[in-house]
Amino acid sequence: MPGSRARPVRGPYHARVIEPIEGLADGVIGMRAVGTFSVDDYVATIEPEVDRLEAELGQLRLLLHLGPEFAGFGDGEWGELTKELRHTSFHRGAVVTDDSHIRTGLAVLRWALHGDVRSFANRDYDKAAAWVAS
Repeated sequence: MPGSRARPVRGPYHARVIEPIEGLADGVIGMRAVGTFSVDDYVATIEPEVDRLEAELGQLRLLLHLGPEFAGFGDGEWGELTKELRHTSFHRGAVVTDDSHIRTGLAVLRWALHGDVRSFANRDYDKAAAWVAS
């Protein structure tokens, strides 16, 4: 049509959903979720770090912050993620979030997880970081 302009075709947008948390104690992996979290994010970003740390130190200490920028899990992702977590051996794992559904879900899953995994409120972030490093 005269006067119409074609819209540029853009590829899919892939925002970084997992950001590393710097400044934690040696041997602690820190990850912050921003946006909508999926199992693919876990497998692509967290799992390689988990494998590296287990190989280097033999103990996994993970701090996962699901703070105000966290938009939730994609459809069906919580169930898939819990399957992944049940196969991971933690020395200590801390999940920091104010989402009561996630905190309750972790409380229910604790018996099925390998290691000590606890949830903390966002206001207790420093306490969580100190606990997971101890």
